[in-house]
Amino acid sequence: MAQPGMPGSQFPGEDALIRRVKDLERQMQQFAAANILRTAGISAKPGGIDVTGFINSLRTDGTKGVAMDDDGVFIVYSEDGTSPVARFGPLESAPGEYGVEVLVGSTWVQLGAQAVTWDLIAGKPADFAPLVTSAVADATDAVNAQEAAHALDADGSEYGWTNNVAGTSFYALWVGNDGGFHLGRNVSSIKYKENVTDAAVAPSAVLNLRPVRYDRKPSGPAQEFPGAKGEFGLIAEEVAQHLPEIVTKFEGEIDGVRYDLLAVALLEVVRDQENRLRTLEGREPLPAPTAEKEN
Repeated sequence: MAQPGMPGSQFPGEDALIRRVKDLERQMQQFAAANILRTAGISAKPGGIDVTGFINSLRTDGTKGVAMDDDGVFIVYSEDGTSPVARFGPLESAPGEYGVEVLVGSTWVQLGAQAVTWDLIAGKPADFAPLVTSAVADATDAVNAQEAAHALDADGSEYGWTNNVAGTSFYALWVGNDGGFHLGRNVSSIKYKENVTDAAVAPSAVLNLRPVRYDRKPSGPAQEFPGAKGEFGLIAEEVAQHLPEIVTKFEGEIDGVRYDLLAVALLEVVRDQENRLRTLEGREPLPAPTAEKEN
């Protein structure tokens, strides 16, 4: 008679029985798990699972991070896990629509469904710190602004560059150092003057001035404007040592020479030389100049 598990036997061997028992145990475990899921309200659906109630995703510290309710809404909670701060799914802010919304104060606001204006931005500061920019850029901007300001300082200055002077009379003009750097006539009438006294000029002071030729340095923010070459004139700092009356200053520093006043100073040189000639020729010196009486 054949033994169980031997060839010709009608009964399975011990190994086969063990495999069948283990397979039955596995199936029982699956059935038990499926029964537990059904009891918890979780059942299999095509493409996923159907959940009755809430699914909670906890953070590592145990607080609730994300939950999904039975309407299929994903809710993100605050750091302590107690208050909702964002939602994905059917919207509170727009019933019947789906999307993402966040809680602003006590109001749900749908993202992307409204025009963002300055007034709607919450938590903005009242004051703003200045932007930090490159020192080179700051310096370049300052130079450009200064050049532009100086180019537009004098009222009507553009007219002199683009037009011939019209009219039956012409006036020498000054640029004032008032707030607008306005242009004005260079007037000499007594009606514009007061406290008039004689001005003594030493002829030697005028004769000590040194005429020079020079090239002007290039100008502009990038030194792109070449200066005039071979100009003829005086050096203001040298003039200040001998005849400071005809030197002008800008912002407290020596800046220019009043060449129109140089001719006035030369009158003393001419008068001195004329009197020397008169002495050599045995003639009377020139009488001292006198002021004309005002009408």
